[in-house]
Amino acid sequence: MKPICFVLCVFSLCLIYLASAEIGDNVEIQTFKSKYSSSCKALNPKKSGVQKIQVGNDVIEVYCDVTIAGKGWLVVQRRVSVEENFFRNWTSYQAGFGDLKGNFFLGLSNLNKITALEPQELYIQMVDFAGEKRYAHYSLFNVGNVYSNYSLTQLGVYSGSAGDSLRYHLYQPFSTFDKDNDNSTLNCAARYMGAWWYKDCLSSNLNGAYLGGNYTAPDLFGTGIVWGDWKGYSYSYKTVNIMVRPL
Repeated sequence: MKPICFVLCVFSLCLIYLASAEIGDNVEIQTFKSKYSSSCKALNPKKSGVQKIQVGNDVIEVYCDVTIAGKGWLVVQRRVSVEENFFRNWTSYQAGFGDLKGNFFLGLSNLNKITALEPQELYIQMVDFAGEKRYAHYSLFNVGNVYSNYSLTQLGVYSGSAGDSLRYHLYQPFSTFDKDNDNSTLNCAARYMGAWWYKDCLSSNLNGAYLGGNYTAPDLFGTGIVWGDWKGYSYSYKTVNIMVRPL
């Protein structure tokens, strides 16, 4: 009987060990955390630059800025020169394009995922060719999904020095020259050489053509990098940064 008892004891110990190992594995799975932060604010880098964040199941490269308006901002669009063409089609705006260290648009799909993950505030900085800087801050910002054509669904309280030239576009779907979603009989994106949340047609056009300051030709009216409440519709800014940050 003793050998049988010994075998049974060893077998019981093996079962206990396997059960413990299985529980241990489950604990590891349950406590696993992504090595990536969900935003520039959570990441909290010490200096501006390209970083990786995780939004849902996607890991994406973004540019985090800590100099323009404090820490925690994620840049979704930047204009600094004529080198990048922003008069692009729907697919290009959906996916994003450009150089994160220069001129770029992060992409409507990414913008929707970022604003859907947690509430965001919006900060837009513009710089003219004399070096003057102005800004528009909105306490809440949200962009809808592809089924809404990435509509501008939420825009909170405005504050700033540039004027509120985005409010006109609230609730509008995004339009490009090959996907006309505006309320106008015109194709606003084609007419004004950009891509934006056009209505009938615009109060701002920050993805317009890089025209280098003042322009006077009547057929170019509104086609530049326009923010109507500051310098009107015949001035194209030198630099633009559009940024979001979790509340």
